[in-house]
Amino acid sequence: MAAITLRPPRWLSRGVALGLASAFTLLAARANAQTSVGGSAFGALVNTAGVVQQTPVAMLPTSGGMDEQSLDAFSGSTAVASEWLTALTTGAVDDAVSSSQSSSDLQQVSVLGGLISADIVTAMAASYVSPAGAASDAAGSGFTNLVVNGVPMTTDVAPNTRVDLPGVGYAVLNEQTLSGDGVTTSGITVNMIHVVLQTLTGGGCTILGCLPGTLTTTGEIIVGSANSSVGS
Repeated sequence: MAAITLRPPRWLSRGVALGLASAFTLLAARANAQTSVGGSAFGALVNTAGVVQQTPVAMLPTSGGMDEQSLDAFSGSTAVASEWLTALTTGAVDDAVSSSQSSSDLQQVSVLGGLISADIVTAMAASYVSPAGAASDAAGSGFTNLVVNGVPMTTDVAPNTRVDLPGVGYAVLNEQTLSGDGVTTSGITVNMIHVVLQTLTGGGCTILGCLPGTLTTTGEIIVGSANSSVGS
């Protein structure tokens, strides 16, 4: 009796081949995907009249690790004064979950001669990415004894709270800016105190009437800044 050779249907062979090809392509794509982490933090930055003063910046390598910078005291002319500034950033790349965290902590903060003051200012930024998605948050950020324009503020300041500073400009407290698609990338920048300096230019009155002046931004002050990001 002749031997019987069983062959799978042609459609099944093609399906299996296509399935294997797709699987190998997906595995290759995952193997080639480069996950990176990013992070930075600093205590204070003053940018006025084209002159920039900034405390040391902690920077995270894209492959992960840790960086910490500290300063006993900082004084940017009359713009910012603070003590015991610490900037820290850490991160790790892993197949399961890659993450980065950054923090900035300052004590005895005084901005613009006491127009804004706080005993403690803390900025926190954290990001992670996993097969389930990516996200970032500012949990842990806050103030202790924050006073603005002579008025005590609540400890739990809502994100992106704007406060006018008459004759100076305005401040954004607990400023949070998100980035990324929330799937494979995510990032957040937290500036606990962001003062935008403005001056009124132009305008005036004549016999024909009055014209309003134009507010022009002349500089900025940032106190307590932390950034984190992840991506693949």
